Order: sequence, then C-alpha cells, then structure tokens
Amino acid sequence: METTGPPVDVLGCPVPIARFVARTDLAVVALQHVVAYPAGCTFVVHLTVRRGSLDTVTWENIADSHAGGYPGPTDAGLQFRVSRGTLTEIGGGASYDDRRYRGDRQLWLSPLPAEPVEFSVEWRKVGLARTATTIDGRAVAAAAARAEPYWPTPPRPPRP
Repeated sequence: METTGPPVDVLGCPVPIARFVARTDLAVVALQHVVAYPAGCTFVVHLTVRRGSLDTVTWENIADSHAGGYPGPTDAGLQFRVSRGTLTEIGGGASYDDRRYRGDRQLWLSPLPAEPVEFSVEWRKVGLARTATTIDGRAVAAAAARAEPYWPTPPRPPRP
C-alpha cells in the first residue's frame, strides 16, 4: 500500500546516510538521513548552490523558483528520482542572497524499500547532470521495525 506521507502519530526511526549525492563547482546535493516508518520513509536532502559565474537572470530564476518549495520537475529544473516506489515532495524550505542558495527538501518514498533503491538528482540549470547513489533498503526496513506509535493501542472494552 502506498501512502502520501509519514503517519502523524508514529515516531520514525532515523537511518544515518550523510552522503553527497552530487557535487559540482556550483552545486551540492547531500542526503543527510532517512527516517523510516512502517509504510515508507522520508529522505532529508540538503541543497546548496553558490552563484559563481551565473548571470543575474539565471540566478534569480534558481532562487525564486525554489525558495517557496519544490515546484516539480522541468527540463532544466531540480529533479529527484528513485529506482522503485513513488517519491513525493512533503516539505522543505530555502533561503538565498546574492551569492548563495541553501535549501532543504523532505521527500516521501512509498512503499518501504526492502531492497537497495537508487536515489538520483538532476539539476541542469546549475550544471548538475543526473547523479545517483544507492540506499540500503534492508537497513531502512530494519529501522522501520523500530518505529513506535506515539500511544499504545487502547484496550478494547469488555464485551457485555
């Protein structure tokens, strides 16, 4: 069963990843960690772009288009993909000035991976070709088994 986001009443279990997915002269995309739940997991992704030699129009398009959240894929825009399952943007934010852009994204992967899954990013506007890393689905599934509901299931009332 695919879900559209993490449950609101379960404490997910983190899986440390701390890996650069992509790194160029201008851009860095890092997968900090995954938070595992019984039905899926959240990828916590950090993005940083330094302006470098980008012209004003290109820079403002990057900053403006992503400062309010991930707008979805475009030909030159930021794109995330996985080799199996469904990936959905569930949160994030960004800040920028005239020299640097910094953003965070939270992406929901459903269903929970039980095998290795390839996570890739592409952002041609900042010179980032499609680059991928493999996530250990078994480690994510093992962490999901340690996720705990906020409250125990209430006891059933006795039958009359």
